[in-house]
Amino acid sequence: MIALELPMNFSRMKPGFFRTAAKRVRGVREFHMTHVASARHVFGAGIAAIGMMSLCLGCGSAHGQPSDQGEADRGPTSQPLSSSDLSADQALQRMLELIRSSRSVADVTPASMQRAFGVQVKKVDSQQFGYGQRLPGNWAFGIMRQDVSGAGRLDLTFSPLPGMQPVPWSRCEPDFARFTARLASMGFARHSSYGEHGRWLYDVFERPGMRVEVYPLPAEPRNDGAPAPACVQMVLMQ
Repeated sequence: MIALELPMNFSRMKPGFFRTAAKRVRGVREFHMTHVASARHVFGAGIAAIGMMSLCLGCGSAHGQPSDQGEADRGPTSQPLSSSDLSADQALQRMLELIRSSRSVADVTPASMQRAFGVQVKKVDSQQFGYGQRLPGNWAFGIMRQDVSGAGRLDLTFSPLPGMQPVPWSRCEPDFARFTARLASMGFARHSSYGEHGRWLYDVFERPGMRVEVYPLPAEPRNDGAPAPACVQMVLMQ
């Protein structure tokens, strides 16, 4: 990854920033709806991701930091921008660990999230906490625990930085198939959810006390034109 200093300091996050983040998510809602076609789930997940990334979303040339545009070989799954950050692959692996070690969303605390992800978690209140950072290729991710309609939910979401051209995902490890296979091995029952005209939206994993939804993100086709394995765009745990 190119070495950029991230303008991120979650210790400066104010309790009211989530309201601002909810407004920002409207600007990227169309992106999510295009890929997962479920406004109810995606809008809520977008708030979670943008909320935890709100200080990161403004990073780029407009804020004195060079963007990743023109770095076509520096995709979002490459090594992180700094040694203290996570890569997209690491975020997915650690999400699996957090799911494995939790019986329900109620078991997810700032401490357990921090242990699983190995990062400094920002706590807004007892029901809202998480972490977010920029990724290479003009992407970012956020992991957030929040209350939605009176019930706890944990969201891991990957989103492009607003106003920048994101580098397509060319590879991911674990990809969608491997990530979901790991979930199935944890004792979850699996089924797919479909939208209009039988279009596949996401896969659902359920076991007593927990439901996990995994949304796909198409990857850039291979050089020979063959389709590449889908990546993971969102993981919703409730």
